[in-house]
Amino acid sequence: MSGRSAFGARLCGVLLALAFFMPLHAQEWQGVERIVAVGDIHGDYDNYIAVLREAGIVNRRGNWDAGETHFVQVGDLPDRGPDTDKIIEHMQRLERQAGRDGGAVHALIGNHEAMNMIGDLRYVHPGEYEALRGRRSRRLRDTFYDNHVASLQQADPDFVADAAYREQFDLRYPLGFIEHRLAWDREGEFGAWVLEHNTVIKINRTLFLHGGISPAVLGMSLNEINEQIRFELGGGLGAEPGLSETENSPLWYRGLVNNDEQTELAHLEAILEFYDVDRLVLGHTPGLGTIRPRFGARVLIIDTGISSHYGAHLASLLIEDDSLYTLQGGERIAIPTDQAALLPYLQQIAELEPGASALRVYIEALQSPTPQLLPAILQGEEEPPN
Repeated sequence: MSGRSAFGARLCGVLLALAFFMPLHAQEWQGVERIVAVGDIHGDYDNYIAVLREAGIVNRRGNWDAGETHFVQVGDLPDRGPDTDKIIEHMQRLERQAGRDGGAVHALIGNHEAMNMIGDLRYVHPGEYEALRGRRSRRLRDTFYDNHVASLQQADPDFVADAAYREQFDLRYPLGFIEHRLAWDREGEFGAWVLEHNTVIKINRTLFLHGGISPAVLGMSLNEINEQIRFELGGGLGAEPGLSETENSPLWYRGLVNNDEQTELAHLEAILEFYDVDRLVLGHTPGLGTIRPRFGARVLIIDTGISSHYGAHLASLLIEDDSLYTLQGGERIAIPTDQAALLPYLQQIAELEPGASALRVYIEALQSPTPQLLPAILQGEEEPPN
C-alpha cells in the first residue's frame, strides 16, 4: 500500500470513529446575534404566516427575509387546525432558504408531532384528513375496510359487516385518513421530516424545548434526550411508556409553567447549572395570549395561542444581543426580568390584546394577589397518551 493510500485509510478510520461518537444532528450553536422563537401553531397556516411576517422572518411572499437569524419553532405544528400539510411544506422551504442566507430554522419536536407518529389522534382536525384526500383515497379506504372485515371474520366466522357497520367505519376513517397515517409514518413525508429534528437545542445561553426538563430527565445530555426521542418515534417504543409519552417527558412536562415558583426554584437552578444556560424557552401551555416570563425571565413560556383555536394571539420572542423582547401587535416590548416590572409589561400587552380575557384575569390576580388563582387560568388540558 502506498503512503498516500495508507494515510487515506487511516483518515477514513478516524472519521468513522468520530462519526460513531459524535451526534448525528447538530444541537448547539454559539455566537448567534439574533434569535426569533415562536410557540405552538396547531394547524393555522394564516396565523403562522402572519406571526412570521410580524417578526421579520418572511416577506410578503412568504420567503425567508431574516438573513443570519436563527428561527426556532418549539413544536406542535399539527392538530386543532386544518393546515398542517401547508405549514410543514412551508417550514421545509424556509429551512432551505435560511441555510442559503447563513441563517437557520429549528423545528423542534412537540408532543403533538409525537402523538401523530405513535397514532394518538385525539386532536387531529377533520381538515387535516381532508387536506390529504386524493384520487386514490376511496380505493385505499375500501382496501383497508376489506382487510379489516377479513380480519374480523377470521376471528369470528359468524361476523357479518352490514351497511350500518360500514357507515360507522367510514365515519371513523374519513377519506384522507389512510394518507394521513402514511404521511406520519417514520418513513412518510411528515414523519421522516420530524425525525430529522431535535427535541431540545441550545443557542448561546438559552435552552429551547417544547414542554420542560423534569427532575426525571435532569442529568440526560442534549444528545441523549434527542436520540432517545428519535429512537422511540422511529419505532423503538416498547410495551412500557417511553420518554416521549410520560408526563415527565421533555414533550409533556409542565412543572416549570404551572407549579409555584418557590417549589420549582431549586430544580430550575439545577437545570441552568447542568446545561450551562441562563434561561429556558418553552411552549406547550397556552394561557395569557402573550409571552409569559417566570423566575425573573429565566423561564419564558411562548405558547401565546397563535392558532384560532386558542384565540389567535400573535406574538413571538426576540433575543437580540442577549436582550429579551416580545414582538406583538406591531410593538417591540422589553420582557421584564424582575417582579416589579411584570405588571406594567402585562398591562401594556393587554392594551394590544383586548380579547385576551385570561390576561386580564391574571392582571387582576397580580393586583390583588390570590396565588391559587394564577395556575387555574392556564389551559394545560391535554394528557399524555399513556
